[in-house]
Amino acid sequence: MLESSQRQQELESAINAYLSHADTYSITDSWDLFKSGDYAFVFGMNSCTDEENQESVYFLVPIEIEIKLLNRIDYLFKSQVSPATVRSSLSATIAKIGEFPFLTDGQAQQFNSEVFKLLNFHFERQYDAIVPLYQMESNVEIPLANAVLYPGGRNSELARIANDDTNRMDDNDRTQIENCSYLKFRVTGDPDSQMVQVNEEVNKALLVLRYIALWSTEKGIVVFPAHSVSMRQFSGRTILFRDVSTLEKIVSSNMDVPRGLLHVRSINNARLEDARTYSKLDDINFHIQNAERFPVSKRVSRALNFFDVAKQTFNNDVAISNYVISLDSLLPSGKNKEELTRYIKILIEHENIYVGTMKNNGNITEREHWSNAVHLTTKDYKKYYRIRSLILHGNDLTYIRFSDAEVNNALQIAHNTIRAYAHIARDLQWKTEDDAKQWFEKMDESSNESPHLCKM
Repeated sequence: MLESSQRQQELESAINAYLSHADTYSITDSWDLFKSGDYAFVFGMNSCTDEENQESVYFLVPIEIEIKLLNRIDYLFKSQVSPATVRSSLSATIAKIGEFPFLTDGQAQQFNSEVFKLLNFHFERQYDAIVPLYQMESNVEIPLANAVLYPGGRNSELARIANDDTNRMDDNDRTQIENCSYLKFRVTGDPDSQMVQVNEEVNKALLVLRYIALWSTEKGIVVFPAHSVSMRQFSGRTILFRDVSTLEKIVSSNMDVPRGLLHVRSINNARLEDARTYSKLDDINFHIQNAERFPVSKRVSRALNFFDVAKQTFNNDVAISNYVISLDSLLPSGKNKEELTRYIKILIEHENIYVGTMKNNGNITEREHWSNAVHLTTKDYKKYYRIRSLILHGNDLTYIRFSDAEVNNALQIAHNTIRAYAHIARDLQWKTEDDAKQWFEKMDESSNESPHLCKM
């Protein structure tokens, strides 16, 4: 990471390089060039007087030079300062100095110093984003990716903010918001950058929530409690930012548990423990948090995204295809469906936990029972893989109908495989795909460990 002084030097160098391409044009020519899209005004529409003919002129640069400067600033400040903020900061600094072009080196140095101060303010300032969720009840704090899901209620931090008289909300909004569970996570940058981070972090948190939410069957229909959870929207999206430097520690106790709008299943300590045991919540969070550091973690994160698409769709073809793709993108590359199916069996058998309903014939010993049950349960992956290939290659599959039971089976295979891979990868500190390949090569088809338990 660049030191502040180095970042300032590189910003100054980038601005100087930018200005070396600037030239003056008459008002008429300036507008024609600007409207063509080939040129941009330097530091906003700041005009100056040509001393030779005493006419107003504008400074312009080729648009590719403008883009190059913005890209360089984006890199220096890690995408935490938007182009709009860069342009407004440059223009505001010109207005503060009072003239352009600069007549002295001192003015140029003042300009560079002031611009860096404005941009660095956004880069270093930290905020807590507090995002209300609806159809989510929780009376425990749950880590989800880079966020934490907090309980709502009258004593929550969200309720305190909503009921602060300095926040302009009507009574209906206050009541609705204070009863929400909410996500809280750290963001930086200018307002545009913060909103980008909010969308990214909320999506990651909901992806984890939908993965760890154990499914149930009600009246023969598979139900996913986290299906409808999203950012709360009433009179527009409600997202609150609090400056970290001004926050006081708020200690809440005896928090009230809100009622979900559609009575979505609540999360309590028991369900949180299930999420950690049967869905490996902590391992999933680890890989999402380290997706940019470790290729293996990136594979887990990518697999979760395909799994999430499958879990949210009501189209059985799309669901089956994406459950298969989630595992195809997770497991070592270059393998055929038989090898991938074997790897799935190895993972699940090694973990000794299966979330869902297993198949078995019940006529074998305990040790053989577990291995055979895993084999019988996972062998359908080959069929799903073949169908996925046909779909992706544009074949007419009107003669094929996936039942809800098949979709549920594919879901369970994908869920258990991702969970096992995430746990083993973290436990054995896999960093690259080669680490995973070496482990699979050493594993036998059969597990020597005794079976653990199944969880519905």
